[in-house]
Amino acid sequence: MWTFHLPTKIMFGAGSTASFAAMPELAECRTVVVTGPVIGKLPAIQGVIEQLSPVAIFDDVRPNPTVRNVDALATLLREEEATTVVAIGGGSVLDCAKAAAFLAVTIESSIRPYHSGGLPVDRAGLPLITIPTTAGTGSEVTPITVLDDEEKNLKAPLASPLLYPVIAVVDPEWTLSVPLGVTAATALDALSHSIEGYWSKHHQPICDALAKEAAKTIFTYLPEVYDNLANPIAREQLSYAALVAGIAFHMPRNAIMHACSYPLSCRAHLPHGAACAFTMEASIRLNAPYIEGRMEKFAAACGFASIDEMTAQITLLKKRGGLPCTLTEAGIAPELVETLIQESFHPMIQNNPKEVTVEDLRKIYAELG
Repeated sequence: MWTFHLPTKIMFGAGSTASFAAMPELAECRTVVVTGPVIGKLPAIQGVIEQLSPVAIFDDVRPNPTVRNVDALATLLREEEATTVVAIGGGSVLDCAKAAAFLAVTIESSIRPYHSGGLPVDRAGLPLITIPTTAGTGSEVTPITVLDDEEKNLKAPLASPLLYPVIAVVDPEWTLSVPLGVTAATALDALSHSIEGYWSKHHQPICDALAKEAAKTIFTYLPEVYDNLANPIAREQLSYAALVAGIAFHMPRNAIMHACSYPLSCRAHLPHGAACAFTMEASIRLNAPYIEGRMEKFAAACGFASIDEMTAQITLLKKRGGLPCTLTEAGIAPELVETLIQESFHPMIQNNPKEVTVEDLRKIYAELG
């Protein structure tokens, strides 16, 4: 038996942002716009903000959003008596807004009790509209937010069916100016969502089909974007793939690659997408024998003759995008490896088809040495 659930309304297509401000969902709302400190100053973003006439703008979002970011935004939402939140930016902006929109309707002053203190997400937050400006995280359609807690030196997700955005506006035109490194990292983040959604212990047929569709699209169009960063057709296809990958993993959830990515981000300071991609090839080789030929079928659906051919292409995509493929390239000292291994045992690693051991991770890091 399986279930599928996606309550988020999706508006997709080049130029879709131009008309969203007139949606009935925004009529007579007290809107707060959440964006990044750099992207929020772009003329195109300013034009969208002017259409919305928000009561306030919050642009103090870290590249890896923190508990402190969320708490500050929730305070602003309460002070402004916001009724709607519009988040415009990459995954960090969307995740910060997602958590704050929930926190603002609680009695808590901080997201920490929910993020790491065991309190359950027990109610829907303020209605959230997401507008991604990168193609990767899928956060625009997921009920998941990933936060850093600097006081606890902890990076972890917060997830609940009550955290879904109400509307996602996916306009590929926002991605045309995204630089090469960010393009590579976000696309490979989406690829990790596809792969992990596909092999998660909780995978199901609809998400399996979407995972293969997203991965095939990334393998096809990411090289075209590398060749021409302003290729509108290829950019649109990457935005589509990131959206579909987000839908593919939002119910099965992540596994080994994301579990390993958290200490890689916290300890080695790798961007999230680069951290997810860092162990990708080795994780595929680890899991393939334990899923009864399904990984071979996944590779074939993506146009490859074998798993080895697929992993070789992943390595090439990482190199072309300037992402690290070895410990040296990532600036990871050998003495840090054991800490990375021990801190990779986040609960999501239990979604992995093969039960992951310390020795498994040691072998993976030996490959990366």
